[in-house]
Amino acid sequence: MKDDYEEYYESEEENLDSKSDARVILFMIIVAVIAMTYWVAVQ
Repeated sequence: MKDDYEEYYESEEENLDSKSDARVILFMIIVAVIAMTYWVAVQ
């Protein structure tokens, strides 16, 4: 399967950076949702 990032980025290094950034952002969103859920449940 062709990598979707290839059409947007010139080099393989940029592809890897964008994937890494996406994973970090996804992780931060998940942590924020868990924190908000906990905060609302404690109130």
